[in-house]
Amino acid sequence: MKDSAEVRNIVLLSHAGAGKTSLAEAMLYRAKVVDRLGRVDEGNTALDYDPQEITRRMSLNLAIATFEWKGILIDLLDTPGYVDFVADILASCRVADNCIILLDATVGAEPGTERVWEYAERAGLSRMFFVNKMKKENADFFKTLNGVKSVLGQSIVPLQIPIGTGEGFVGVVDLLRLKAYSFSDGGLKSIEIPDELGQTVDELRKSLIESVAEKDDTLLEKYLDTGELPAADM
Repeated sequence: MKDSAEVRNIVLLSHAGAGKTSLAEAMLYRAKVVDRLGRVDEGNTALDYDPQEITRRMSLNLAIATFEWKGILIDLLDTPGYVDFVADILASCRVADNCIILLDATVGAEPGTERVWEYAERAGLSRMFFVNKMKKENADFFKTLNGVKSVLGQSIVPLQIPIGTGEGFVGVVDLLRLKAYSFSDGGLKSIEIPDELGQTVDELRKSLIESVAEKDDTLLEKYLDTGELPAADM
């Protein structure tokens, strides 16, 4: 049995249709829990197993999956998005430690986004956003980011930014570690940070560091002395 320090209970939250089940499926695939990547629109995902869910191509029940990733046991709770199923959403928030709130990159913050943020805040959960559907034609990461900041607060800062958008979405830049990756054969390949993103990366990394430093006097002092914080401190 895993020590409790090596277990993470993570709930997926969003407005309906943002892609929680698809993200869960991708996580299970990467962890080798499933041997093929199912699709909601084909009715063959691991977590939408109810006949009504398969027929209607939407989650109607809370679904739970467990997998191990880098020595950590992950209990993943995939919640329905519609407000009709608020009991499942609230119950999941009560037992989780952390949450991932999904955003549709073609739409941005929606009414359900603010609602689930409030549920997570009330439950005292650590919160992370995941901007989904970046390969869609009208996807706009920065518009989505600025939109959610305007609704939920300017303290929200990105950990990664995309390389390209729509059909040109080919990878991400990790602002924490200052590394770039392209998507390759179902995994990631390390690449140079594109020149055209250099200034944006510098500005956003500075915002990230300042956001972290402001919450800890020791880190703030280190940042003021050196102008930098290592990834391990963030």
